[in-house]
Amino acid sequence: GALPKLNKKVLDYAIKAGFALNCNINKESKFDRKNYFYPDTPKNYQITQMDNPFAEGGYIDIKQSNGEDKRIGVTRIHIEEDAGKSIHAGDNSFINFNRASMPLIEIVSEPDMRTSEEAYKYLNLVKDALKYTKISDVSMELGSLRCDANISVMHKGSKTFGTRVEVKNLNSFKGVARAIDYEISRQIEEIENGRKIYQETRLWDEDSQVTRVMRSKEEAMDYRFFPEPDLVRIVITDEQLKRLESEMPESKITKIARFVSNYKINETDAEVVSTTIELADYFERVVASSSNPKLSCNWVLTEVLRVLKESSKTIGEFSISPEELGEIIKLIDKGIISSKIAKKLFIIKLDDKRTPMTIVEQESMAQVANTSEIEKMVIEVVINNPKLVKDYKNADEGRKPRVIKGLMGQVMKASKGKANPRMVMNILIKKLS
Repeated sequence: GALPKLNKKVLDYAIKAGFALNCNINKESKFDRKNYFYPDTPKNYQITQMDNPFAEGGYIDIKQSNGEDKRIGVTRIHIEEDAGKSIHAGDNSFINFNRASMPLIEIVSEPDMRTSEEAYKYLNLVKDALKYTKISDVSMELGSLRCDANISVMHKGSKTFGTRVEVKNLNSFKGVARAIDYEISRQIEEIENGRKIYQETRLWDEDSQVTRVMRSKEEAMDYRFFPEPDLVRIVITDEQLKRLESEMPESKITKIARFVSNYKINETDAEVVSTTIELADYFERVVASSSNPKLSCNWVLTEVLRVLKESSKTIGEFSISPEELGEIIKLIDKGIISSKIAKKLFIIKLDDKRTPMTIVEQESMAQVANTSEIEKMVIEVVINNPKLVKDYKNADEGRKPRVIKGLMGQVMKASKGKANPRMVMNILIKKLS
């Protein structure tokens, strides 16, 4: 018998979602009762926002296969309460009420998408936008993100949409794409065979890769909407909007563009290091420590992500701090260690609390940069590899670089990977000339 009460944090999160999806925030909005009888709603009505949502008129720009941007409209975002979860097993049905009346936001999109690929890209961008605001982990697997797809087909050249079919039970973004492709093909086949498309709700069967009828919507249901009497109107102040807008992080799209512009890394790499806001922050701190954006990007994309994948950890659980990785990269830049030695140092550092420089000093990992020492190794390799030396002298200019790499490999092996590669190459060329 408890009366409903709006959670203030929910409103803050909802407004941030509106900002993230470029919506206009309505200063005033209200709640309504949606009346219907269904087992997952025991009180026989749902609190929602029918004609006066708190956010409207947003958009997300997706990149089309031809490289051009396409704007997908966001009709509205509204707050409503969740229903229970129906579970069907054989001839029995069960209902889990754990999530009943929990608050959620529903994002309604404009009918601007024309392919499953566009829908897939749109969903990923919405997920990124919401995850970057830290209002949700946006996981379909955990149930914190759900999606229904409304699909219709129309004749080429027509401006009138066909009969809409709603598809539910979509458990992954790829599942959404597969369901859309199937439903488009099914509807086209029905029309070409002279049959009618009925307005209905269908369930996606992931195992069979087909949609099945759940219920018909031939007659529009009368939900008897009326203003929710137990909740006052939502009034959002300018101060509240300014505070929440100031708390908004840089968007993923803006971050990627900045990484490309400021750090001169390519867009694909920028997208990967921006996968999560935590990974992007880690990368930026590595750059700040190392002063080498490109090498920092390479190390994060290869070594760091490899370890995270192998250990099933997040960047927040990674044992090497961004400052420590930055120090390793600096040691490479200064010529103190080679790239090969740096990888060994990285592996040691995963389980070692010592600083990178301390490990280098105590484990004798520093590069051999003494000219006379390297000369001795080069002379020994030249004497012991007369065939390679002869091949080098007889080779044309195109083959010389390949032959000398063989000799260089021998020198690096003799130095156990510690010799400065640049010095080795210079001395080799000098001796062979």
